[in-house]
Amino acid sequence: MNDLQSFVDAFCKCYEQSGYCVEEDQNLPSPDILEEICRTLINVSCMREEGRYPSFRVCFIRPDAEILDAYLYAHAYRFETPVDFNARDLNKLVPALNADMSYLILDISGRPFKAVGIVASYTTWKKIMTREIEIGIRMPRIPNILVNGPGVLEGCFGEKTIVTYRSGECLFLRTDVFTDTIIADALKEGSGIRQSDRLKFLYQVLWRAHMYGHGGHFFIVPSEESCEELTSYKYRMKSQFPASPDREGSMETQAGKDIGTYANLVAGMTLVDGAVILTKDLDLIGFGAETHPERIRKSVKMMFVRQDNTEEKARHFNDYGMRHRACYNFCYDVDGAVAVILSHDGGVEVCTKHEGKVVVYDNVGLPLL
Repeated sequence: MNDLQSFVDAFCKCYEQSGYCVEEDQNLPSPDILEEICRTLINVSCMREEGRYPSFRVCFIRPDAEILDAYLYAHAYRFETPVDFNARDLNKLVPALNADMSYLILDISGRPFKAVGIVASYTTWKKIMTREIEIGIRMPRIPNILVNGPGVLEGCFGEKTIVTYRSGECLFLRTDVFTDTIIADALKEGSGIRQSDRLKFLYQVLWRAHMYGHGGHFFIVPSEESCEELTSYKYRMKSQFPASPDREGSMETQAGKDIGTYANLVAGMTLVDGAVILTKDLDLIGFGAETHPERIRKSVKMMFVRQDNTEEKARHFNDYGMRHRACYNFCYDVDGAVAVILSHDGGVEVCTKHEGKVVVYDNVGLPLL
């Protein structure tokens, strides 16, 4: 099986298993058609126009699909003359597309395939990040392929990436790291806050940090004292996490907004060199924190976890840069600590120590919202 076929099969399988109620307009094309489309998109992804590589989304919905009526600020516009779906013609067209606010519509009912229009949408990222998604306006929740740089394709549902194809390799985004893994257990141990509040906070921090595209890292530790000898702070700022009350109503809504404000503050702190340090109750200790370099080992016992929860033995501690190795060392020294590492390209890695090894989950993603 070739790598691109593996990507297509993984996208179809993950989409089918997402648990979301799929309407007819939200169906994926058959795997053979999807693979053909992806081969063309790979060619387009490597072609520069005006010195830039393309970034755009392709969907398979009809321009008159009823599902578009559910999105107040989503409109479909048709080309008077459909555009042939080939690398040369697409290369000239796609600079007009915004991957955050539009889909190129493909008609796959006949051969050759045609680009017949554009779905233009206005996405309120603020609504998404504050978890007010039940009233938020976002891009239509339909399957699509995101072309995201040379040789990079992402199988998506709305804005959410399900699986990635990069440099000939199929990469999954794990959406269970904060709920059903060793990481989830470590975050709960010694914490007095509700799981729903913890997830709300973490997801919002990761959304915002992804939008910044800067990279950074933060530690969640058992207590301030547990890491005092290992860190020095440029900015100490002790703040308490705004936990929600245990009841429904307007106070619950206000608390949710307070968590959103707090998460936005913490995400901004990741832009400063150094780590953000939080307790297990998500109380802020400070940011711009440095882990003492003289304590960084040349090697630490590691376990890199695959998508199927088996160990990836081909990866090693010294394969990674200073930020990652500093985080691995920190987790090795501070029992119960969890490190979240944000890459410039939007990737997320999370680690903690378990049974004498630093256990690492990478390609961490958020659940389908």
